[in-house]
Amino acid sequence: MTIINIFFSPSGTTKKVAEIMSGNFSQEKENCDLLHFQSEKELSNDDIAVVVMPVFAGRLPKTACERLSKIKGNDAKAIAVVNYDNAHVSDALLELVDVLSDNDFNVVAAASTVSHHSIFDGVAVGRPDDEDISKINDFTVKCIDKIESNESLKADIPGNRPYTDYKQLPFTISCDESVCAFCYDCVNVCPENAIPDDDPVATNLDICSRCTACISICPEDARSFTGDAFEAKKVDFEKANSERKEPEFYL
Repeated sequence: MTIINIFFSPSGTTKKVAEIMSGNFSQEKENCDLLHFQSEKELSNDDIAVVVMPVFAGRLPKTACERLSKIKGNDAKAIAVVNYDNAHVSDALLELVDVLSDNDFNVVAAASTVSHHSIFDGVAVGRPDDEDISKINDFTVKCIDKIESNESLKADIPGNRPYTDYKQLPFTISCDESVCAFCYDCVNVCPENAIPDDDPVATNLDICSRCTACISICPEDARSFTGDAFEAKKVDFEKANSERKEPEFYL
């Protein structure tokens, strides 16, 4: 039996949640990072998958969902978690449970957790915090009990089918050429291939998902969101989402 951490984590927060949860298991761990994983994979029916995905405007990221769909569960038990930014989960958790079920995973539990916003840095600062981590650990212990008793998910998951439409954020990502070290880390990490191999300063905004991977990985902090649309939205968004939301758990 192996604990398989499956996650898509452009800014590192979703990976952190997966590692907090899997740390409660004594079995051998294996990471499957969907930011880089593009091949097919099959789990054994005695494996346990901790699947944690971010929420992009109420949905799973399209590319991450496509890559997750290449992983076949073979009746492996799965804990489905979406990690959001203190704004809205919308249909993302329901979508994740559906994708896993369609790929022959036995979903035993589900949750939504809260992390620091990767675009608007004034929202959910410092989360997951100690209180969040304690709740996540308590939930994972309950999941382990369910797995040992061979129980599946019983709770209803909030959300709607059909899911809300995908939304493309209109924000511009810019690179300050004067500080860019031309290390090409951003080129290699971009899941959409939106940064040209021969010009890491550029970004094809038509295909960019605004996932923040290039911003997070840049050692020179050369990449950032810019422009009037971003600055205007930042003020309103941070004000509208200042009230603390709590993780939610479904067994």
